[in-house]
Amino acid sequence: MSNENKRAIVVGTSRGIGLGLVRELLNQHWSVIATIRDITQVPADLKQLLSEHPDKLELAELDLSNVQTADSIISKYPEHSINLLLVSAGILGPEHQRVEQCTPNEIANLFWVNSIAPVTIARKFLLLMKANSVIAFMSSIMGSITLNEDGSMELYRASKAALNSITRGFAQKEAIPAQIGVLNLHPGWVQTEMGGSLAPVTVKESTAGIVSLIEGFLGKTEQKFIDFQGNEMAW
Repeated sequence: MSNENKRAIVVGTSRGIGLGLVRELLNQHWSVIATIRDITQVPADLKQLLSEHPDKLELAELDLSNVQTADSIISKYPEHSINLLLVSAGILGPEHQRVEQCTPNEIANLFWVNSIAPVTIARKFLLLMKANSVIAFMSSIMGSITLNEDGSMELYRASKAALNSITRGFAQKEAIPAQIGVLNLHPGWVQTEMGGSLAPVTVKESTAGIVSLIEGFLGKTEQKFIDFQGNEMAW
């Protein structure tokens, strides 16, 4: 199947890596459904992509704080019509990043957005996915328990470790039996608002690597935790 016939849903595309993934998929001739929290407030860069690819790019509203907003997308597309679901949205959490300082609301919001909502969305979209498709979650090297050597960013790390754990069960029980591959992705330390200007990896380098890996993973019914260059990560 040529990329012209492949359709992706990318969740969280207003800026940074999510926006870069939309741009890279369009460059590789995919059709893309890009979701943002508020369809009435489309960022300028996304508007520009929409004007450049009017036949390949659609915008849809999906708010991770209200996962029921996914239902309108589900009702619009037939079952088994999507080749890729890529959940890119995420937050850093409270600036202090200390368990003894966090409030219940802070931890609830962090884990909801980074750990619970992505898998909830994936389950909602499961019937839209074709056999031999891919569901990809934006994880992080900080989600690796094995590779935690300095103990920094403990709340963010915990939320990404929880994402890895929950997606493991989702992959084994639901996605893989439906012939859908699952990727947990470390995008690298990327020059975004979250990553900062000192990060060594550009958005283009990260997203080009991720899209290439996804295209090579189509048809594989397994789960992998890998970085944007294809290196396997320790869980």
